[in-house]
Amino acid sequence: MQIKNFGGGYLLYELKNKNGMILKLTDIGASITGVFFKDKNGNEVQAAFGSDAYSFYLEPHDYIGASVGRVANRTIDSEFILDGKTYKLTKNDNGKHHLHGGAEGISFKKFDSKLLNNNSISFTYFSKEGEEGYPANVNIEIVYTLTDDNEILINYFADADAPTPLNFTNHAYWNLNGEGTIYEHDLFIDSSFYLPVTDECVSTGDILKTENTPFDFTKTKKIGADIEKTNGYDNCFIFNEKNILSNTNNEENNLNKLRASCYSENTGIYLELYTTKPAMHFYSGNMLNNRAVRNTVLNKHNAFCFETEFLPAAMNFPHFPSIIFDSNKSYNHKTIYKLSLK
Repeated sequence: MQIKNFGGGYLLYELKNKNGMILKLTDIGASITGVFFKDKNGNEVQAAFGSDAYSFYLEPHDYIGASVGRVANRTIDSEFILDGKTYKLTKNDNGKHHLHGGAEGISFKKFDSKLLNNNSISFTYFSKEGEEGYPANVNIEIVYTLTDDNEILINYFADADAPTPLNFTNHAYWNLNGEGTIYEHDLFIDSSFYLPVTDECVSTGDILKTENTPFDFTKTKKIGADIEKTNGYDNCFIFNEKNILSNTNNEENNLNKLRASCYSENTGIYLELYTTKPAMHFYSGNMLNNRAVRNTVLNKHNAFCFETEFLPAAMNFPHFPSIIFDSNKSYNHKTIYKLSLK
């Protein structure tokens, strides 16, 4: 464990396990600033990207490595109705929609941080009523743990003093080669249903089968196999399980079931995803454009995201499961990213 001055009054944490895997974190947005893992030849690969400059995390940065909220993904027309009242949120996506918690969402906030032990750090933030237009005061805690099994465990906790929508995620950008396009990565997603989106990348409200479409990853295939048919992936995939959408707050739900995986034959690095969330947004880096990060520059399809989530735009579609939490219903969910060689 190392704790460094990141500059600007911010901190940089470096966790390292017995296998030499490194997880770098900062208190700006409770963000992952890098994941480093040795490939099949013993060479260190930057498997998840970030920057060594604190200023990177204070400006628009494609949410690289950031914790995202209060509500991840897009809220249509930046508004929703709750208990008969219309709430207007910050319009930070094409001047129309609300994206990832707003222009100054938690991704850009300074979190208080506390070392729990040599491999676990707690980040906390108090989100005041009215931030980005949201109701309620919310206490947020995000705990990262790096295990000796090469797992990055992220625990999300939140308590609100009044009803409010909550849907936190992590926006790490992965490339198991450390550079280049992701087309040759082998992808599996445990999902028979996905959410189509409009040209503005917002949900249509439809839930469609993945079978016999470019969105079917129930049998592992290359990310690039059908990517041209989709103009790139930027979609929510619902995990396979009966009634998985009926319970939005079962923190022990399915954490041991593999929900997604990605593999690079080039490096032998294998990424597994486990989560208590009912869905995952798979994003293939379609809008990356000359984004300078540590030791490389990211362009279109140079990285991908596994964003565990509830259904996006849930506040806009009554037939989507509720994401409302309040003083009687705390938010408690887990996501695990696990790396190995195979």
